[in-house]
Amino acid sequence: MQERAFKGIWIPAEIWLSKDLTIMEKIFLVEIDSLDNGYSCYASNKYFAEFFGITNGRASQIISKLSEKGYVNIDYEMDGKLIKKRILKVNKMAYPVFNLLNTPIKYSKGGYLENYKDNNIYSNNLNLIKDIVEYLNNKAGTKYHYKTKDTQKHINARLSEGFTLEDFKKVIDTKCDEWLGTDMEKFLRPMTLFGTKFESYLNQKRKGNIEDVPDWYGNTKQTEPTPELLEKIEKMKESMRL
Repeated sequence: MQERAFKGIWIPAEIWLSKDLTIMEKIFLVEIDSLDNGYSCYASNKYFAEFFGITNGRASQIISKLSEKGYVNIDYEMDGKLIKKRILKVNKMAYPVFNLLNTPIKYSKGGYLENYKDNNIYSNNLNLIKDIVEYLNNKAGTKYHYKTKDTQKHINARLSEGFTLEDFKKVIDTKCDEWLGTDMEKFLRPMTLFGTKFESYLNQKRKGNIEDVPDWYGNTKQTEPTPELLEKIEKMKESMRL
């Protein structure tokens, strides 16, 4: 049997209270993570069936569901065309809350929980996700929810690559300038904006950037161009006549 490296389990509230997971999926998720030991879990369906008192088929269904929902990655170690071993890995990249699974909780002398830096990983990301989605909704007139798993997955993937809130805002601004009022407006969504083309969008020059227009444009206190600008315009006209 695969060895464990723990003295118990602790389930983050976001997992325990998740409506996206059944009770069996939650405890399977914790069991897979507890068998990981920092590498991967290679327990068989037979192991899970005996451990939870269910059939092999039911164990296989639950693991497949966790994979479909993006919580667990499944890989296989092959021996020619034969499957030698199945490898299970909790998807901690897309869902940082899993970094808190089985994390020891320290207590102070008074019995209260001490601050532990990793305990804030998920809550900090969730606050960022909320800010990003609200910014998108305000700019694009959309109504996306920051707690949606698919939205969180795309944003967390970019955050894990080191992108910041300002980067997300720039991408939103750039694509809103380009797509609002066009047939592309329907793509002003988390799946498209924060997907694999995110870095490309980030480096795209913003349409109608204020740096590209004269200083007097849009200035209500100055209703006409300066004499210097008028002189430049006249010189341009003369050169065009030649």
